[in-house]
Amino acid sequence: MAPADVGSGNSRRDWSGYPVRDWAEMAANSVLLRAVGVWRQDVDAWFEGAFERLPETVRVNPLRPDFVWVEEWLEQVGAKRIDWFSGVGSAWEFSFNRGKAEDDVRVILNALHETGRLTRQEAVSMIPAIALDAQPGEIILDLCASPGSKTTQIAEHLDNSGVVMANEVVNGRINTLVSNVQRHAARTVMVIHHDGRSIPKVPETGFDRILVDAPCTGSATTRKNPDVWRKWRPSGGRSLHKLQVDLLNRALDLVKPGGRVVYSTCSLDPIENEAVVAAALRASENILLVPASELLPTIPGVAGWTDWPALDDEGIIVESPESSPSHLPPKEIEIIEQLPNCLRIWNDVSNAGGFFIAILEKSLDSKQKQAVVDEILTLDRVKPDLHTFPQPIDKETLDSVKSAWNWAPNHLWKRGK
Repeated sequence: MAPADVGSGNSRRDWSGYPVRDWAEMAANSVLLRAVGVWRQDVDAWFEGAFERLPETVRVNPLRPDFVWVEEWLEQVGAKRIDWFSGVGSAWEFSFNRGKAEDDVRVILNALHETGRLTRQEAVSMIPAIALDAQPGEIILDLCASPGSKTTQIAEHLDNSGVVMANEVVNGRINTLVSNVQRHAARTVMVIHHDGRSIPKVPETGFDRILVDAPCTGSATTRKNPDVWRKWRPSGGRSLHKLQVDLLNRALDLVKPGGRVVYSTCSLDPIENEAVVAAALRASENILLVPASELLPTIPGVAGWTDWPALDDEGIIVESPESSPSHLPPKEIEIIEQLPNCLRIWNDVSNAGGFFIAILEKSLDSKQKQAVVDEILTLDRVKPDLHTFPQPIDKETLDSVKSAWNWAPNHLWKRGK
């Protein structure tokens, strides 16, 4: 089995680095394809939608005063609004593939991205921040934040009021996160460096909302990461499962009563998705899994699963698995009834990348409700001093540094380049 458009010549794809024949053979014989054949009856439909290169997609920053001009330029060069996008600002899709803009479009697109007027971002990657639905004035935690596209999207929802704490545990990824925040010029972002499993609480009752875009095997990213076909194995999801559960449980501990946690991955594997959510529901009595399809009615997706088989590293069903109990489908009726509230986004359904979303909320009892009301009524909110926020260096200051020191290379002012 091979994608319909692969052909039989010896030309090379411009994004894989593999000869076409080798590339088609590798994908068609992959463990991932066998696994999806177990998970779905219409595996051919999925395969057809899991191979093509993703189109270039961008998100316009509505906090910039010239955002209307940016949208007009996007229309002029043929970009189309993404119909299902319901967040603040707007999202657009080009007719060309990612990274394949040409001539003036490439120059202007790069400039708009570098100056934070828009953000290059995979379309399905915009969904978690929409599901989080951050409101101005709230305290938000982005638990696994790098590279920062979701962080900046959350900041746009805050509209320069409130704060999003962008956490990243990996040293090498913090620079990328800081660069994206700086590029975007988001005034409400604080970058922090903690292991998300032990991140401390904030004062009062906790964070208003938390995003857990968890580390995962990336099995839904075949359209942008061709190595997934070669590298993916079911054991990868099993090895990440406990970390994912611990991150989600910590988020549920940190969120305030009445608050929301969004758990997301770019994986197709139920052990990284529904099994993680089931473990979190099992560990907490006051957590409700909200119907994602009702909160995200425009998003093309299907309901979460309640049952799945164990697979070995060849993608074959194991009749007597030695998996951890939390890897297996739940037996508790109250959990089984809730799991369909998750949202699975498949490549062929979305005509984009694949994704998984679960929206969890911490319930309030009557005493907690009154305590939250009392807190809101007595809270002395400090208004931000917008004049003291860090700003990019201006030309006059840069010229004075060059004059005084006779040396000021541009790369010092552009982190992450």
